[in-house]
Amino acid sequence: MRTLALTVLTLLAVPTVASQTAEEMLAPIDLSTPEAAVYSMMRAMYQGDADMVDQVFHDTATLRRVTFDGELRPDGLQRWRDWVATLEVGAAHEELFAVTSTQYGKLATVWAPFVISVNGARVGCGVNTLTLTETETGWRVIYAMDTSEPAEMCGDFRARYSADPD
Repeated sequence: MRTLALTVLTLLAVPTVASQTAEEMLAPIDLSTPEAAVYSMMRAMYQGDADMVDQVFHDTATLRRVTFDGELRPDGLQRWRDWVATLEVGAAHEELFAVTSTQYGKLATVWAPFVISVNGARVGCGVNTLTLTETETGWRVIYAMDTSEPAEMCGDFRARYSADPD
């Protein structure tokens, strides 16, 4: 049984490359898998839909950030949710790539490098790490943390990230 569980975890850790089109970004919420829930979080931002944010995140969830300089910022989930509510559809697009996930039972972790644009301008890049749990309503984020680089360093982020052997 332990061998089977480790095999499943290994298979789930295979990276995926997915760039969502504008049409896909308008799709409804999908909490059927950990990865689908994370992509739904990005669609919520793209759609400017704070109610969708509420559905993706568990009621007790937190969102933290470690800055490029190493500062650990306090929970910013409510602030991020409120910002999402101000967005017009398509104003913010956080594109994920090289997404990996591991899952055991009702617990999953998703590693999701990103490049984000707001109003057509690239404003950041970095990595999201999200911990999710499977609930009666589907997979929901219980803890999220990201780190980012200054926008001026994001032009070649995908290439640098892909070339990094670590």
